Amino acid sequence: MKPIERISMYLKFRSITPHAFEKKILLSNGYFSKQLRNQGSVGSDILIKIHAHYTDLNILWVLTGEGQMIHELEVQQQFAMQVDEFTIRYETENRKLKTLESDVENLHVVLKDKEKIISLYEFMLNNNNNRSVTIADVG
Repeated sequence: MKPIERISMYLKFRSITPHAFEKKILLSNGYFSKQLRNQGSVGSDILIKIHAHYTDLNILWVLTGEGQMIHELEVQQQFAMQVDEFTIRYETENRKLKTLESDVENLHVVLKDKEKIISLYEFMLNNNNNRSVTIADVG
């Protein structure tokens, strides 16, 4: 397998389009696809650009096929970063949720208080209506 084919494997693994790859390492439009189609070789200047922009890709693997496609340390660091991002997002959302739960609890208390006040007003209104009738009857 040639280096151009291994680069293609990497792009498929990372779901990178040939166009995005060419654009990122400043290759002309269609260059990579043409090289891949013709089983062309990859020059050192292009390998240097690839190495600079895709640090997780093992250049030795690209050249020889030996070793792993991805540097294990890079994979572990990316995983650790994703875990950290998830943890931060989880903690933030959890704080928001606790605040919302507290707000709902406070709203329930306020609602119960308002219901009590309404009941008292209704009671007072009913008592005043009964008194009015009683006074009118007496007069």
